[in-house]
Amino acid sequence: MKAFAKKLAHALLGEYAAYYIYARAAGGEVKTPATTTQPFRFAQVDASLLYASHDALIREQADYAGQEANAYACFADDRIVGVCFYWFGQRYLQRNFWPLANGEAKLVQIIALPDMRGRGVATQLIEWSWREMMQQGFQKTYARIWHSNTPSLRAFERAGWARVALVLEINPFKRSRPIRLRFGAKPAGKFV
Repeated sequence: MKAFAKKLAHALLGEYAAYYIYARAAGGEVKTPATTTQPFRFAQVDASLLYASHDALIREQADYAGQEANAYACFADDRIVGVCFYWFGQRYLQRNFWPLANGEAKLVQIIALPDMRGRGVATQLIEWSWREMMQQGFQKTYARIWHSNTPSLRAFERAGWARVALVLEINPFKRSRPIRLRFGAKPAGKFV
């Protein structure tokens, strides 16, 4: 029955996307960072360090770094085991999925190495990088998470982020641009 419902929805609505928007603003309750038995270290990094990684998955993320992007890594000993990237300004306009106001940034990519998943890498990296973004003068950060990506949803919630909206995109009749529906908070920035 579930498979039939999916086929019917796809036939009527075309390709679809369903994302939750999470946000965290400066101020408010400061969450105590998650604890782990694994001693992690965090740092802001650049593309050259990512390209030098022995792990192909980390090297593949290096293009997210650059101008108007902040890259942060989680280290276990000297190995990068997780990385995340925030985009802002003109760089973010490539995506412009959720408009940003001045002083806002979007976490556009986060990944932990498969052998490190389930150890709190993502949660701690999200928390630590958010604190760094606030220290650099940002006022609010956002993330877009696929509706059924339970591990990511949990990681952001554990790091103190809150779900603020649901965005659905549907493409009935294979239109040139999908229809985007937003439920929840209204973005502060402007769509381009």
